[in-house]
Amino acid sequence: MKTIAVVQARMGSTRLPKKVMMKINGTPMIELLLKRLFHSKELDQIVLATSTDKNNTPLVEHVQHLGFDCLCGSENDVLKRYADVIKKYNAEIVVRITGDCPLIDPLLVDECIKVFKESKVDYLCNVNPPTFPDGLDIQVTSAAALLDADLNSKDVFEREHVMPFIVNSKKYKSMSFNYKEDLSANRWTVDEDKDFFLIKQIYKHFYPNIYFSWLDVLDLRYKKPDIFEVNKDITRNEGA
Repeated sequence: MKTIAVVQARMGSTRLPKKVMMKINGTPMIELLLKRLFHSKELDQIVLATSTDKNNTPLVEHVQHLGFDCLCGSENDVLKRYADVIKKYNAEIVVRITGDCPLIDPLLVDECIKVFKESKVDYLCNVNPPTFPDGLDIQVTSAAALLDADLNSKDVFEREHVMPFIVNSKKYKSMSFNYKEDLSANRWTVDEDKDFFLIKQIYKHFYPNIYFSWLDVLDLRYKKPDIFEVNKDITRNEGA
């Protein structure tokens, strides 16, 4: 089954504008994310889904230069962006990744995809309930379910956040992918300056290696906890 990761990203972030192109050790954050994700063995393709806003032009040009496909669609109707990707690339399974997760781990992505296939569910995620650090968010769904959501969802919130229609519908079979302990208090996503500072410190520690695992970061968290104090006051999913 053709499995596509859809990485949603744009330059117009409210709290930290242009964050996806902000540089870490000289490399744009989105490039680090895509290069890490490219190491997934379960993905057939990676597509960046952004909007037609002209401010996204530098993002699109850079990602295309790296060799990844881009699809530009609605600024606010993100669900339609996903539907457009499915139709253009004939996806059967879609993995949702957001551009604010530069520590996304391809091995963890592969685990989620494998469990999704084996379990024969319509939707799988590792965020409900959250047990992994914030910033390792993975959602896997059937393309059929997403197309159905695009056809039937009329709610602005559902269309902006992509998955709520599927999650809240009783017609789809869902499951959670959980870690053995609750690590959800750890914040490794990028939404504010403090978050970006932390991610830069993490990449600086492992430099020039950009392919460290999320468990390597967790080990660093235990060995050098002071590094991770900078953004501990920010609430998870504050923006939602």
